[in-house]
Amino acid sequence: MKTLKTLGFSSLLAACVAVGGGATAQPYQKADDVQDMALIYQGGSHRLDWTADEFRPYVVHRFADGTKDWLFDGFLFLEFKNGSGRHYTVGYEKLNARKGEWAWLLDRIFEEGKSLSALDQCITEEMAELGKPGFKHQIVLGLPEAIRDQKDWGELNGRRLDFAKASDRIAAYKWYIDSVRERFAAGGYEHVELAGFYWLRETAAQPEDTEYSYHLTRSDVLLPQIADYLHGLNYSFIWIPYYDARGYDDWRDFGFDQVYLQPNHYWKPENDMDDVCRWINRAGTSIEFEFEASILNARENSDAYRARLRDYMRGAKQYGIYGSRPIAYYQGSNALYDLWVSDDPVDRELFHEFCRFVVGNPLRSK
Repeated sequence: MKTLKTLGFSSLLAACVAVGGGATAQPYQKADDVQDMALIYQGGSHRLDWTADEFRPYVVHRFADGTKDWLFDGFLFLEFKNGSGRHYTVGYEKLNARKGEWAWLLDRIFEEGKSLSALDQCITEEMAELGKPGFKHQIVLGLPEAIRDQKDWGELNGRRLDFAKASDRIAAYKWYIDSVRERFAAGGYEHVELAGFYWLRETAAQPEDTEYSYHLTRSDVLLPQIADYLHGLNYSFIWIPYYDARGYDDWRDFGFDQVYLQPNHYWKPENDMDDVCRWINRAGTSIEFEFEASILNARENSDAYRARLRDYMRGAKQYGIYGSRPIAYYQGSNALYDLWVSDDPVDRELFHEFCRFVVGNPLRSK
């Protein structure tokens, strides 16, 4: 098998070193590693267009002292629903997406001047000041779910698929993966590289679970087959389960290469960050940071949300996650962009503090 892109999941020891803005952007990684991955909700008609300017605060950061550096080195593009009544995984709309909606999502991902094209353009523009980075920004794309028992998805090779059959679900996944590969290659992107795919459902039911839950996914049957297909193509398989989700501690059995656990502490402070970090270390996963627009100073109770985000940073450092494992960053639809455009001094302070945490990730110097 080819050398697998592991998205930076290594056995390096943690080095909790605080680093400032830095006057010059330095190469810090191999082309197939990711240290800091931003979640980009893109595709549905209710989302941002994701133009080059909208990507800018995710690609680079200019600190208060005028210094500038590259920010996120990885981007996960994902979507749960199309904005017109159909969903790409269960629980978001009443109707399942069909082949036509899967193809429409591909069109949105590969739309010229937006999404991947715009990200590549933004990196090109920033190189004029920072120079060429010593890496290609890595892309992970969400896989729409072939929802079990769906009968109206559509046809492949003249045959109507029935998602009651695991083989038909696998056929749909392979069609989507191959379509992504073909269109990514045709995009001619200079500065981004396709690194892997993401499993949208945030839990992995197993045979010992309730019959209904297990029936919906058959995770132990389906996921290893998807993983094998991706690994044969030299792509990683990524998952971000919610706090205490079924299957999070058995993630290796499903074929995942990198798992980021959601603490959900941002909304549920009773999910103690110290306990969560200990769970993460026992399970061998990494962490997903979480915040939304509720963190903006103009929002009610925003001081509590800012304190919780800082708790993520504290916990990641204290428990050796920061500097030893890659980190994923959920920011709602576009909360980091909202912080970027805000002129509120409290928002500006948090924006710089958070970006300093990302830029200062000790993995960048290893």
